Amino acid sequence: MRISQRFVFAWVIVVAITAVAASIFSYTFVRDRAAEADQVLELPDPPQLGDLNPFSGDTADETAPSSTAPPDVMTPGVAAESPVEMPSVEAAEVPAESPGENAGSETDTAASPSEEPDPVEAASAGAVAGSALLDDPRRVTVLLMGIDQRAGEEGTFPTDTMIVFSLDPVGQTGAILSIPRDLWVEYPGLGQPGRINSANILGDDINYPGGGGPAFAVKTAERTLGIPIDYYVLLNFEVFIKVVDAVGPIEVCPPETIHDEHYPDGSYGYITVHFDPGCQDLDAEHLLQYARTRHGDSDISRSTRQQEVILAVRQKVLSTGGVMALLPEAPSLWASVQENIRTNMTFEDLVSLALKTEDIPSDNIRQGQITYAEVYSSTTPEGDEILIPIGSDIRRLIEDLFRAAGTPSLRETQ
Repeated sequence: MRISQRFVFAWVIVVAITAVAASIFSYTFVRDRAAEADQVLELPDPPQLGDLNPFSGDTADETAPSSTAPPDVMTPGVAAESPVEMPSVEAAEVPAESPGENAGSETDTAASPSEEPDPVEAASAGAVAGSALLDDPRRVTVLLMGIDQRAGEEGTFPTDTMIVFSLDPVGQTGAILSIPRDLWVEYPGLGQPGRINSANILGDDINYPGGGGPAFAVKTAERTLGIPIDYYVLLNFEVFIKVVDAVGPIEVCPPETIHDEHYPDGSYGYITVHFDPGCQDLDAEHLLQYARTRHGDSDISRSTRQQEVILAVRQKVLSTGGVMALLPEAPSLWASVQENIRTNMTFEDLVSLALKTEDIPSDNIRQGQITYAEVYSSTTPEGDEILIPIGSDIRRLIEDLFRAAGTPSLRETQ
């Protein structure tokens, strides 16, 4: 049978049109999927336990944690380098300035002085009551970092103290977790291991998005602990001294004699500090010595005293009328310490968080430390001592600290 040329030509046209249509459809489908892959996904509100393996890998282009939170509002001593701006889910609500450009005080973000409330007015009960943090029922988690920045020193410093605070406003529970500074982790996106206390230095060196060093320390802690962290507060000892001076002597109760002949004096020398056992009131300088001394012991043991100091300061504030009684002095105190703090929280957020903390019964505040039950000792090729995390044991510790109100401790059920 002979096939006409017209029939063959018609089929060629049909096949060509079909091929072009399929190509257009395939391109559109792939383009849409690629666009979806670039979108930032919202994480669930409650803390989700994730992979506790610190070597679980990260991509270098990850956005920083808490991308919707404001950037640093203060810098310690000198301004940090401005990190690269990254897209955010709520980018329209985030100030355009980078942390380095926004250093100094909260009022720097305002277009004009008339757009920013007076510090005294901002500290009033009405201003604080309007804080979104105060009304938010979700769990709030903060990483507190302390640096050993001595008088006249500038630059970026390792975080000698790292403590995670977590509050569950609905369940009326709180958690405090101390992280040893020698914990050996892999830095997210860098593919190299190191001590967790060096994350702050590396974050500033690479201009990590969303806050530099403190934001990178948050990301490192998140990957190590397997929980999201909403905010960070990095401060030096000057802030500690002024805050304690504002609330008065703090009572602590060392269970045994503490005698340290090699306590750093702040000028690269040493002094002797001594504390007798038993409850005693300490001024700011001696309270700092009590919290910092290693007393021939490890950082893991020292974290016990640091948590004792934190809860003792909280108890002193409550005994003197609570945060509201301190509000008249809060603006002047904030002005005197803001150059020594880096945080992605506003002043109102900090006061609101303190008010939330007041509502948590003392018996509902759980304390935890990463101890030798969750790590094992090792050394680097250079001979430096480090602590290797045991992921499964850290997971159990976190689950115990974050358990719902009224549920028994995991240690009690074992």
